[in-house]
Amino acid sequence: MKFLGPYLMSEVIFMRRKKFNVCLSGLTGSGKSTLARKLAERYGLKRVSGGDILKELIGGKDSLYDPGWWERDLASEAMERRLANPELDREVDRRLMELAKEGGYVLDSWTMAYLLGPGDCIKIFLKADIEIRALRVARRDRISIEEAIRRIKLKEEETYKIYKRLYGFELGKDLTPFHLVLDTTKLNVNDVFAIVSKFIDGWLD
Repeated sequence: MKFLGPYLMSEVIFMRRKKFNVCLSGLTGSGKSTLARKLAERYGLKRVSGGDILKELIGGKDSLYDPGWWERDLASEAMERRLANPELDREVDRRLMELAKEGGYVLDSWTMAYLLGPGDCIKIFLKADIEIRALRVARRDRISIEEAIRRIKLKEEETYKIYKRLYGFELGKDLTPFHLVLDTTKLNVNDVFAIVSKFIDGWLD
């Protein structure tokens, strides 16, 4: 667990005064989607996934029922569309930023922690070793670990290029915007939830 960056007391006070948001980011298979659901339930927040919004824009509503959609080969076409038309990603981010203004959301997004100010949300990043992340994806999608690694690398390399070109940040490398960075390699779902919940409780106390 690592705490990054100095944050002014005024930012903490501002967070307390309004209905707070949690910006949850992380690498594929790090456990962020599961954590997002659990945090939303614990704190009475609404959960919104930037990936789900983008899936619906590209693949239609049916894609929302496939949790492994982004790791499948059919998503390679979606990546090509994103590279050719950055407006797709910008539209997703516009929607998420509007929700952030309202407050009361868990924003499951790779971009919001970079685009919103430190007083707009509690920013958390999850990471894990590639082998562990691949094992989690392989179990979910019933594929080999080798295939899971291939899909994860393809997805993350292309997404890295998209956000680097659009916004200039380095996804998964530049972690300075985050209030908490947690390595979930050796942690189970309950461990991660307990650690992050304790951090949020302390932040809001």
